[in-house]
Amino acid sequence: MMDALTLKDALFWAFAFLTVGFGLMVTFHRSLVHAALGLMGTLLSVACIYGLLDADFVAVTQIIVYVGGVLILFLFGVFLTRRIDDIEVSNLSVNWMVAVPAGLVLLAVILYAVISSPLPMAPVDATGPTVEGIGNEFLSRYLLPFEVLSVILLAVLVGALMMARRELKPEERD
Repeated sequence: MMDALTLKDALFWAFAFLTVGFGLMVTFHRSLVHAALGLMGTLLSVACIYGLLDADFVAVTQIIVYVGGVLILFLFGVFLTRRIDDIEVSNLSVNWMVAVPAGLVLLAVILYAVISSPLPMAPVDATGPTVEGIGNEFLSRYLLPFEVLSVILLAVLVGALMMARRELKPEERD
């Protein structure tokens, strides 16, 4: 017998459908800006699903890293690229005759795997916020790898800035 749908379950399904809908927007929209906005909706919906699953650190990291970093970098790349509409695409053919059957076969395999495998349902005890434990581990047990990673990321950032810096021509140096 089916239990009543709780608010948490309804929110999960709403965010799941939003994730799929925004993913379809990313896939099928012709405008890069609208596709990027669809990607933002997808990433935010996934972060909300993480929040519903009590994975607060992963949800916030999803928003900060992907929405706040990667997506904004992508949008800046689109906005700062000159004459992006003038680029000729060399492969204009979209082979629907192969893509649709291949997608349907893949969907059938995934559905078969989900339906045929037993999914045990066990209650999960809420353990509370996870950020405190992760922060304590980063600043005690994993302090050296954390600091080495920060130095590597700083070196990558400085290297990217050096590569992106362009030389000015003599007539541009007014």
